[in-house]
Amino acid sequence: MVDPIPGDHIRVKVNGYYHHGIYIGNEEVVQFGLPFDMYQDHSLIKVIKSPIEDFLKGGFLEVRQYTKKEFKIKHKNELIVEIALSKLGEGDYNLLYNNCEHFANFCVFGKKESKQVDDIHDKIKKLLNKK
Repeated sequence: MVDPIPGDHIRVKVNGYYHHGIYIGNEEVVQFGLPFDMYQDHSLIKVIKSPIEDFLKGGFLEVRQYTKKEFKIKHKNELIVEIALSKLGEGDYNLLYNNCEHFANFCVFGKKESKQVDDIHDKIKKLLNKK
């Protein structure tokens, strides 16, 4: 296990998927909703700052490890924290196009991406191509 430092992209496994956020220091996380918020009305989900305990909800913290290529293009940690904090209160949550992983990757790389969504999309494509 690696202890997070401010600006780290962190995640926790929740019911078979990962919830993502940005660690900002002082045991606080900026995240797009809480881990179980995806099951509620999406119009209520906002980017929030919360204690790390609320982020973890009993799960295990993982700190993202970057490839050499990713490390070269990621923002500096101070800027990642600044970007995350600038998004507080924003909404428009969408499971497929604007979720917690999209948010964290935007803070780190300036680009909204979700490997989880891409993986599901690829699995569906393979299933449809088998028929």
